Amino acid sequence: MSETNTNRAFKEAVCIDAMRVFDSCSSQDCLEDLTLCFDPTAQTVINEAQYIKAKCIETTGCSFVIDPVPFNRGFYTVDVTYNFRAEIEAYDTVGEPPSVVYGTASAAKRVILFGSDGSTQRFMSNSQSAAALPAPTSGCAACCDNGTLPVAGVSIAPPMCLDANLITSLPDAQDDNTVTVTIGIFAIIQLMRPVPILIPAYDYGVPESDCPTESDTPCELFSKIQFPTSEFFPQGLESDQSCGSEKKSE
Repeated sequence: MSETNTNRAFKEAVCIDAMRVFDSCSSQDCLEDLTLCFDPTAQTVINEAQYIKAKCIETTGCSFVIDPVPFNRGFYTVDVTYNFRAEIEAYDTVGEPPSVVYGTASAAKRVILFGSDGSTQRFMSNSQSAAALPAPTSGCAACCDNGTLPVAGVSIAPPMCLDANLITSLPDAQDDNTVTVTIGIFAIIQLMRPVPILIPAYDYGVPESDCPTESDTPCELFSKIQFPTSEFFPQGLESDQSCGSEKKSE
């Protein structure tokens, strides 16, 4: 928000529908010796490899399973399954360029978080109804246990490949070679629910500047770029380069 908007006088209180985070936790996990899965073509390359290197690893997706904790109302177990994709360089001959293949792996993480109670179902005109807990088919519990689950979310930093190993099969065996990786991940897992919140409103967020139209030539655009002095003179360890860190007092 611009400085002009923040200086405007309070206009009214408005109610918005927002996702409130009821609980969250930070997670630092070392996922050891995950076995990579390859398609048949990539597996053939791995079977012929003498050694391998893990080039990079990325998180391709996450899935969640949320269940209420028995006898602890408002708390839920959150099972997060991470899906990874690794780029592997396979060397079948020393000194020759490697063959690049891709493998996948998954790992599970379980946490217990507070997600508050939700005894109502939520319906919206532009989406499906919120998922509800399975209810018993008879008895009083059939009308009392039906409730809405909270929404789980996870923020993940880029995973780090800590180790990669090629496990070769015995010469007489018909088994495939195996690649295992050890991955380090930092994540924040949250449980949220949609709630109405009253907030102060100053005004509508009307843009205060025009969208620029660039009509300069490529050389004119290049001349406007600031010279990257720091690229030619790297800073040492004593320099403060980390985001949010404080310099040591002298």
